[in-house]
Amino acid sequence: MANTIKLDRINRRILEHLQSDARISNLALAEAVHLSPSACLERVRKLEQQGLVGRYIGEINVTKAAPLLEAYAEITLLNHRPEDFLRFNDHIQDEPAIIQSHKVSGRYDFLVRIAVRDMAALSALTDNLLAADIGIAKFTTVPIIENAKAYSGYPLASLIDEQHP
Repeated sequence: MANTIKLDRINRRILEHLQSDARISNLALAEAVHLSPSACLERVRKLEQQGLVGRYIGEINVTKAAPLLEAYAEITLLNHRPEDFLRFNDHIQDEPAIIQSHKVSGRYDFLVRIAVRDMAALSALTDNLLAADIGIAKFTTVPIIENAKAYSGYPLASLIDEQHP
């Protein structure tokens, strides 16, 4: 927590609005947080420069255009040397079906989110990863049946405290 940036109430509100609607115009954002458009734009640019605002992306409902099977994979590596983790990470960067990967602590090493067309594609991806020389000892796949709660952003109001960053 030593590298946290102290945010005032206005910056927190700017982040909340940008998180829920990244396409909001500067004018609408300025009105929502009670700033002039120039002051609001200056704050947004500073938040971007500080790394608090990363990329602006659109949420695509891919199921409107194509079949989709999402799954999580729990992956355990054979060895736990730094180079083993690097080799695995390097390999999955080039795999478009792996849409997220988290190094975790617990009974497995990585929790990987996968997006493919169907079970056959998931099976082929699994086979390819297991055949690759990237040190996988165990690969457990958990297909997602239904998205019960979609990610809609971080709970900024409860995470960011003006008094104690």
